[in-house]
Amino acid sequence: MVTMALLSIIVLGLMAMFNQTQRAFRSGMAQTDYLEGSRMFSDLLVRDLGEITPTGQTNGVNFFAEIPANYTPGQMFLPGSTNIFRTNIIQDIFFMGRQNQYWNGIGYFVRTNASYYGNMNLVGTLYRFETNVHVADFNGNGYLPFLAFANSTNLTTSISKVLDGVVEFHVRCYDDGGVLITNGSLISTNQFVRITNSFSIAPGEVEFYGFSNNVTPASVEVEIGVLEPAVLKTLISIPNTTAQANFLANHIGNVHLFRQRIPIRNVDPSVYPQP
Repeated sequence: MVTMALLSIIVLGLMAMFNQTQRAFRSGMAQTDYLEGSRMFSDLLVRDLGEITPTGQTNGVNFFAEIPANYTPGQMFLPGSTNIFRTNIIQDIFFMGRQNQYWNGIGYFVRTNASYYGNMNLVGTLYRFETNVHVADFNGNGYLPFLAFANSTNLTTSISKVLDGVVEFHVRCYDDGGVLITNGSLISTNQFVRITNSFSIAPGEVEFYGFSNNVTPASVEVEIGVLEPAVLKTLISIPNTTAQANFLANHIGNVHLFRQRIPIRNVDPSVYPQP
């Protein structure tokens, strides 16, 4: 009987170890797949942004980025500290590119549902919008693709789901000398540039970018932060938004950041002051 009891304890221990190992393996595979999806998105965004092309129209929206009015950036803290370590920022971005006889308008935004005017929380799903206009219809109507983006609601045609668990998605624009573009930057065609620095929403960041006519950034830096699947699942299960914010603020180690600066091939160098 003593032998049987010892064997039972050993078998139970081995089963517990096996279950724990299997759970850890599944969790690791899920996280690997999730991070691979983030890397694939980064590749997609690099290709999209690299094709930004100035429309040459005063009412065209060559590049647009904005922190939405109904979004409050989320703060994150280091474990055991009350000092803010980083502030997550989410922006909507839109830009124009051209392929043969069509102008392509492409946009990205993070929401809790697919509508551009949908709800926004600290964590959401990243969506991609795309539309195209023939050059014959585009001349004199350069604002139409952006209007389509700003009113987009159709998940089956113009909008596609890209990535879940996004807590950070924003851009920084640079001139041809690699200097961050702010509202004090020297650009030779200032009437086609609108830039708003943020002093309250996200200090130190640009709240709004707008470029038209022949002006585009020389390069765009993109930063995206993705929450680990297991932590995202726990966060979604919390019914109270305040409790969600407190939970997220203390899980900075579970956010994976991807950052890359993308050169714009079709930039018009004449818009920047020459030395």
